[in-house]
Amino acid sequence: MNVLWLFCGDSVTQGALHTFGFRDYTQLFAERVRFELERPGDVVVNTAVSGARFTQPDLARFEPDVVSLMFGMNDCLDGTRGLDGFHAAYAEAVARIQRAGARAVVHTPNRVLPGALPERIEHLGAYAEVARKVAADTGALLVDHHAEWGDRPIAHWMADDCHPNEYGHRALARGLLRALDLWDPASGTGRLFIP
Repeated sequence: MNVLWLFCGDSVTQGALHTFGFRDYTQLFAERVRFELERPGDVVVNTAVSGARFTQPDLARFEPDVVSLMFGMNDCLDGTRGLDGFHAAYAEAVARIQRAGARAVVHTPNRVLPGALPERIEHLGAYAEVARKVAADTGALLVDHHAEWGDRPIAHWMADDCHPNEYGHRALARGLLRALDLWDPASGTGRLFIP
């Protein structure tokens, strides 16, 4: 069965500029699924937009089988006053995805560096927690980048204070592939260097 994978998110998911020509995590995912796993009939669509805050996925246009959502990096700039609205919009989107017969994949955002905007440093963790709660409440698959990145030094994974570079995107791809049970460290994508 061919699968249409729909990716929605902000500049991190869009992968523009900050990867400096290297593949972003959605492109690495496509390489793993469509080539390495010999599923060329699968389609990977990336609708992410730089600067985006949470938006509803376009289910009617794409009729996806799987919808991947990674938001929070920009939404967290609304601080605590934006948490309830973020939670409601996220939960409603996942419910719509599931009612349409698609599978929802909920990502927490990656961590940021100490030089990030104060609002990001203070509130990003709370928005990641909302994503975790939505996944738990709805049964959606959770990809918890925020937790996976942990307290390790991540400066070498970042192009700036909040955007992953090629190494960060490799780490994001690894987290997604592991969550979907598609990870193979011996594969071409699995052998890509991550410091």
